[in-house]
Amino acid sequence: MISLESNRLILRELNLDDITDKYVSWLNDPKVNQFLEVRFLSRTHESVQKFIKEINQDPHTVLFGIFNKENMQHIGNIKISSTSKDRIHNRASIGFIIGEKDEWGKGYAAEAIKVTTKYGFNNLNLIKIFAGCRESNIGSKKAMEKAGYKVEGFFESHFETQKGREGGWQLGILAHQYA
Repeated sequence: MISLESNRLILRELNLDDITDKYVSWLNDPKVNQFLEVRFLSRTHESVQKFIKEINQDPHTVLFGIFNKENMQHIGNIKISSTSKDRIHNRASIGFIIGEKDEWGKGYAAEAIKVTTKYGFNNLNLIKIFAGCRESNIGSKKAMEKAGYKVEGFFESHFETQKGREGGWQLGILAHQYA
């Protein structure tokens, strides 16, 4: 089992024991999931269990739980993954959620991104890691930039939302840019 550490966080691969009512509630909370594709589906313990089993069997994806080192509270998740096309180009995407609303705005996302990015470059030998976020997801964009990612482009009218179409940011970082 892979485990990573930063000043305030422990990131470790999620397992079935990590599925709690609180975790499932994040995925169904409209405020928490407003920028996630899971917002279109209702999640249950069973569906989350199936998801974690599938992810853990995928050799090209790692789903880490983000745990507060001080009290070992599960506050979010971060995933690094690559498709077969990505593997040809030696790149991967990163996605994250801070599910505990009381922990928003404390820099935990950027800290988890930095640790996961380091893992991607040092352990997976990636050349590039990238992510996308909706135009209105200012928190995610700031967290990525704080972790050293740069805006690489903007896609107009890229996402369907409850308020209509919205653009999206593409951010990325190259191994040689990561210090």
